Amino acid sequence: MKEVKAKTIITPSKIPGADFVINPYAGCLHSCVYCYAQFMKRFLNEPTEWGKFCYPKINAVELFTKEIKKIPERSSIMFSSVTDAYNPLERKYELTRKILETLIDYNMDVSILTKSDLVLRDLDILKKIKQIEVGFTITTINEKFQKILEPGASSPQKRIEVLKILKQSGINTFAFIGPILPYFTDLENIFKELSGIVEYIFVDTFNTKGANWDGVINVLKKYFPNLIEKYKEIYSDEKNYRKYVSDLKIIIQELGKKYNVFVRMVF
Repeated sequence: MKEVKAKTIITPSKIPGADFVINPYAGCLHSCVYCYAQFMKRFLNEPTEWGKFCYPKINAVELFTKEIKKIPERSSIMFSSVTDAYNPLERKYELTRKILETLIDYNMDVSILTKSDLVLRDLDILKKIKQIEVGFTITTINEKFQKILEPGASSPQKRIEVLKILKQSGINTFAFIGPILPYFTDLENIFKELSGIVEYIFVDTFNTKGANWDGVINVLKKYFPNLIEKYKEIYSDEKNYRKYVSDLKIIIQELGKKYNVFVRMVF
């Protein structure tokens, strides 16, 4: 682990619903095998396997204090896009906490998406921010699957528990089900667990580009070899994939109605 200095900390965003993103760390330690942010390795010139390194941007708070003054009021700011702002190093460095403390004095729309129950540590600050929402990514609620797919993240049960506490504390909550991984993402039970504790659910499919695909296939080879051909049938055949997506959209729409939760499909 090494400490690094960033050139900027508030970055314009192409993510729907976010004007800007903040990534207080470079890399991540949650080791999600499907992570789309693995492309960051080439920008960081980092030979270490993705998920095995994370660098705190030690000047993040200083930069943020300067850059936030140039951002229009009521801009939407998201934590984070290519890291988890509550990865394990946050316990020591508290970069996310200190940035959030600064945001108390500004009228911004703040959104946090994480896989860590560490976010609950900052409940005292979250309550003071004028406009804020906190969401959890939930790919599976099966703890066995989660430990294989996201070994460094909090358990699904902890994520659900924290969402309940945040909701009870008056914090707006949401969930991101993504990527949907066939045979691992039990949509029915996830919607059931989230019903009544989130304002809405984002849903996305599996991005099969490059390292994302390799990471999942390697896990299947090691733990679930019987699923390899089934994955190839879905994702390698365009006709099969179109039908899979079409059926998936219908299922998600029906689950949204059944469990009375607003759904945003981003695929």
